[in-house]
Order: sequence, then structure tokens, then C-alpha cells
Amino acid sequence: MPRRLPRARRLLTLAALLGLSLGAAPATQAAPADEGTALPIAYHCDLAVDALHERVFISDYNTGSVLVADYQGRIVRTIRDLPGVCDLELSADSRTLYAPLALDDAISVIDTGTGRQRARHATGAGTAPFHAALSGRTLFFGYGEQWEASIGSLTVGTSAPKVRLGLIPEGDFSGAPLLATSPAAPGTLVAGDQNTSPSTLSVYDVSGTSPVLRTTVRDPGGASSFSDLTMTPDGETLLTASGAPYHHPSFRLPDLTEGHPYASTSYPNAVAVSSRGDVAAGVNSIEPDPDVYLYRAGADSPYRTVSLAPATGYDAGHLRPRGLAWAPDGTRLFAISGHSDEEHLRLVVIPSAHRSTVD
Repeated sequence: MPRRLPRARRLLTLAALLGLSLGAAPATQAAPADEGTALPIAYHCDLAVDALHERVFISDYNTGSVLVADYQGRIVRTIRDLPGVCDLELSADSRTLYAPLALDDAISVIDTGTGRQRARHATGAGTAPFHAALSGRTLFFGYGEQWEASIGSLTVGTSAPKVRLGLIPEGDFSGAPLLATSPAAPGTLVAGDQNTSPSTLSVYDVSGTSPVLRTTVRDPGGASSFSDLTMTPDGETLLTASGAPYHHPSFRLPDLTEGHPYASTSYPNAVAVSSRGDVAAGVNSIEPDPDVYLYRAGADSPYRTVSLAPATGYDAGHLRPRGLAWAPDGTRLFAISGHSDEEHLRLVVIPSAHRSTVD
């Protein structure tokens, strides 16, 4: 029997309706985005930005492929034969792309320069790995379905890569958890539940041979059904996007106490942070709200907002869940836009995103 698609995108709207808004961002004039590049896909799962080759990788679970675009948004390559590809995780030197394959029970290891697969490591029958995060020489992956999900690991950069399963008890998460790490905090792994309302966040110490639970919080900041997680460059703060609340909260690590909130609107579905610390807070907007709010770290008001409407051809834009990624130097922000009744998503490049349009 074929596996179902991740339930988070089906549950996002319902979960958001259960939440309460803590206020929208201050009104600003949203800068229109360009029309973007039409993509030969109608669904995407993740994107990653390779600064070494100036490439953007976009995964499509449905077609089992990864599109490769340049920094101008032009498609230059398609990597195929990746059944159920979802998360994309780049190595620290940007030379290797790791891709869990939910429909092949494997992790694909891809050369970013050539687009060719170097290796494919089996994770075990029925594991269905979806999400991944790299910590040093260990690739952690969230796998499994329903309440039989857990976290596994793959050692990388060694002559004998090893897969380990069951690093946390089954039943802690309702499905393969979203994962987040930071090179600045190599011993910290954060996991979030995509499918429940209220949701759960957990922080693990992964500096030893097995993860040790440090903190777990249910209903952190009133969050439901996480769409996206990311850590700040210093590894000290977690940023999240979920159907509710109607802003982008932050949490201090490792205790997950609430930090500075970034005001946005309904329904938050993406978040990204640049190496400069600039925050891109994305929403599944309702006209006339912007789709992306750009903040300096810790700021109370956005320095810029962006509407993706020109990229969609509709009166209101539509940012895809987990549809934001910065170029590491912060000079470009990449966004995936589209509507459920469109045959083609679009890749939108927002240039010089770190500069205010009113400066």
C-alpha cells in the first residue's frame, strides 16, 4: 500500500483555526516580488541553498526528484530517482547533499557539483525517513508514521557509515519529527511535532553516543502543528512557524523558555534566518497581508515586507510551507510560491533582502 503524503499540510489550516492571534505585524507597504520561475512541479517539501556552487535545491516528494536552480532562479538540472524525497541537508562545506527517501527507506548522498548520487544507505524496511538535520559527522533523521515514529542517525564522512534506529522512544511524536541543529551548537538537536495541536518541542543532548532528553514542552507558546523550525547562527535560539499562534515565536535553548516574538499574521508556515541573523517570517497570507516579513535580529518591526502576488498571478500571494531559504551571505532570499489549483509552483528570488526598501 502506498504511503500517504505528510499530514502536516493537510492539518495546517485546521490547526491554525484552533489558535489565537497575538497581533499582526505593524502595517507596512509590501514590496512586490518578481514573477519568479515556473517549476515543473506542483508540490515541494524542502529547499536548500549551496553557496559554494550558487545553487538552490528544491525537493519534490511526488515526483521523487530534486530541482537545481542557479541564484537567478533558472533551472539548470533535475536529479531523479529519489522516491519520496523530502528534507534536504547540506554538508558544512556545501559539497554534499543528504536526502532522506521516505519511499525507498534510505538516505541518498549526492554530490552538489555534479548532481550525481555517491551513495544510498538503507535505513530499514518500513522506516520511511522524512526529515533530517546534520550535527558534526552525524546525520539525524526523523522517521516512521503515526505513533511509531522515532529518530535515527547515519554517520557520515567515514569509510564505514553506520545507521542506528530507535534513538528515542516510539510514541514521543505522532509522526516523523521535524529536526533542527546548528554548527554553533553541535551537541544540541531540536525536534518538533508536525501533526498535533497543541504541539510538542523537545531538546536533546547529542554530544554522546545516544541522545539524552534535556527539555520537552507541550504547547510551547500556544503552537500547533509545526511547519518549520530553524536555529539562529549562534545556536542559542529556536525560531518556529506553525498554524497558530499568528506570529513567529522564538525559544531560548536549551530550556525552551519563550524569547522575542516576530509579529506576522495568519497562518505562519515558514521561517528562515541568515548568517547575519536576519529573520524571514513567512505566512500563508490572506489578502492584503504580505507573505514575508523581514526582521533584524530582535527587532520589534519588520524592515521590509514582501508580497508574492505577482509570482502567483492571483490577487493574493501564497507561500508554500517551508518555502523560504536564505543565501548564506544574506543577499538573497529564495521563496517557493503557488496555489493548490496551479500546476506549477514558482521559485521567487528576492534580491538584496537584507536592505530596507525605505533606507
